[in-house]
Amino acid sequence: MPIVRTTMGLQYFHELDDETGWTFLRSYPQGASHGITGDKVSGSAALYINLSWPVEFWNSASFEGGAGAGIVRIWHKASGTGPSWALHPIPGITLEGNGPCNYGWTRYQASGGCNIINYIVANGGNVNITTIVDRLVVASANTLTVAGLTPGQKVELYRSSDSTLLGTQTCAGGQTTVSFDISAEDYPEQMYMKIYGTNGTTLLETTNSYEMSGGDTWAWTAGAGTLSLTVDADIIYRSAAAGTPKICNIVANLKTLAGANYPGATIYFSTTLGEVDPASDVTDANGNAHTALTSTTHGIAVIKANWLGDATVPACSAYFTVHVFYEAEAPDTDKKFQVYIEGIEYVYVDGRYTQNELSTINEFEVEIPEWLSTITPHGYVNIYRLGAKEFHGILKRIKRSLSDSPRVGLSGPDVSVLLNDRVVDTKIYQSKTPQFIIDDLLDSFPCGITPGNLGSCATSLTITIETELLTKAIPRICDLVNWKYRVTLTRTLDFAESFSGGTTSAAFTEGSDIFLIDRDINYSPIANYIRMRGDGIVSTKQDGTKIQEQGLHQAPAFNKSISDQATLDAACQALLDMKKVEEETIPFEAKDSYAPGTFGPEDYVTITSAMVGMSGIYQIRKIERNLTDPYLAKLDLVNRTKAYWELEEAYRRMTKDVSI
Repeated sequence: MPIVRTTMGLQYFHELDDETGWTFLRSYPQGASHGITGDKVSGSAALYINLSWPVEFWNSASFEGGAGAGIVRIWHKASGTGPSWALHPIPGITLEGNGPCNYGWTRYQASGGCNIINYIVANGGNVNITTIVDRLVVASANTLTVAGLTPGQKVELYRSSDSTLLGTQTCAGGQTTVSFDISAEDYPEQMYMKIYGTNGTTLLETTNSYEMSGGDTWAWTAGAGTLSLTVDADIIYRSAAAGTPKICNIVANLKTLAGANYPGATIYFSTTLGEVDPASDVTDANGNAHTALTSTTHGIAVIKANWLGDATVPACSAYFTVHVFYEAEAPDTDKKFQVYIEGIEYVYVDGRYTQNELSTINEFEVEIPEWLSTITPHGYVNIYRLGAKEFHGILKRIKRSLSDSPRVGLSGPDVSVLLNDRVVDTKIYQSKTPQFIIDDLLDSFPCGITPGNLGSCATSLTITIETELLTKAIPRICDLVNWKYRVTLTRTLDFAESFSGGTTSAAFTEGSDIFLIDRDINYSPIANYIRMRGDGIVSTKQDGTKIQEQGLHQAPAFNKSISDQATLDAACQALLDMKKVEEETIPFEAKDSYAPGTFGPEDYVTITSAMVGMSGIYQIRKIERNLTDPYLAKLDLVNRTKAYWELEEAYRRMTKDVSI
């Protein structure tokens, strides 16, 4: 249950232990200035001036803020035969307490608002005047605020040095904050708090002291615990839209530390966008409390459920993100491309998006004519080509430049990056199938991606996932069985042995619809003689025909988990069959007259180009579309036939599972 500072009230602080950073004006030979350690308020010393003629010393600092900013506080001590003294922060701010010279340490304060504050400490008089100044502080206010509260919660503020209670405040109805007047304190000062639930239960007593200051805002948030949120829709539409649904029904479930449902607990709900009704609800026999979200405006609503805690179940909170679309998207087959962000279609100047093979993040870039306030950072982005959705992503970057003004660049990754937003705290699986584990992870740690078609993989896994992102945990599970996953355009996750659609109807021919093709053949990885060492056994495989054709190229390999000779021989042969073929990469551009969805990454197309010696079936690694022409396809191809692909998959599985 942490408390963190969200607003820093301290604007400037100087102990005045020496003259560093200060300039002395009109300092005559009769006067002298230096640090003194024997008489000070705090720090290691104070700034000491002994003079027989007037002297001024000053420093300046810049502070953000307008009227009301800049509470100047300084300790001052003076003695001597001079008639008066004065402290003058400028411009035009008068400090309290001008008076005779003979007095002890006194703290003076002045309030005023200006962005640039200069400080002058001046001594006026005839002879034998001594002045000492120490501990100069500028803060934005004399109050300290605690936020994130529920009406009825009590907060106590203590000074750490002697555990003195500085004040008690209770959050009023309709409010979420309380404030303490700490003008009597010599801040920045070490303090701590106690925060209570509405029923008097102690929710937080800071075990550590924090350096606090006037103008600070400290936010209290119940920590992650046994409270969870589920919703029936993570995309809804604003109330005036034609699209549906317009309501997101929310269920908060509270459990005891032992995992039992906890009834009779009041759960408080809030949202950053729209309204939740009711604002609080009592958990039923199943430990569930209910509310509903609606909104008149589009954007991103972060829903918070808060349990204030009691002696049985500690305080905790849970969050869920719901996207409120402006309107339902309207795909149009007569439009080349359409770009939507949170249900709003935007006119574009230029742009591109990619579709890569699995395990590679797709990206988009779009340039629009000018900045519009309706654009939502972190909003869902959908791009349609000829009326068919081909990209679903998230707006993560907005680039605005004076040189490109008024144009604005928008970019981001595909929605699979949502897996990067959730951390698996602790999950232990004993003899569970991969699809069970993936389904449970997506259900336990909702991120906006739900289980899709999870293929039936019979292999059982025993695995512990501890403090790991979903985007790391799920690929690790797939690697253990050498299956794959993909996130679809509908934000579901599929799990399968292969996602290749095989050979498609798409065919491209030189002189007809091929604009550009480069064929780069790399012979460096070739190996036609493999010696593989297993667990106490060795297998050697070679291809005589390839040796005569290519020359002898040997390579070692290790699979020390394999102790069966037949299995090792099969693995060695599979590796040889992959290594003996040269690797090709083929950037390719062509006229694409096929309907959207005809081919995608990892599918196969037929290429005929006598100029570069290509005639056959090639696999697609990457597709890039430019928003200027829906009929232009930029592809990256490889020379893998379907049989070759399946061979590599079989080899990888074989080295993962020695039972094959």
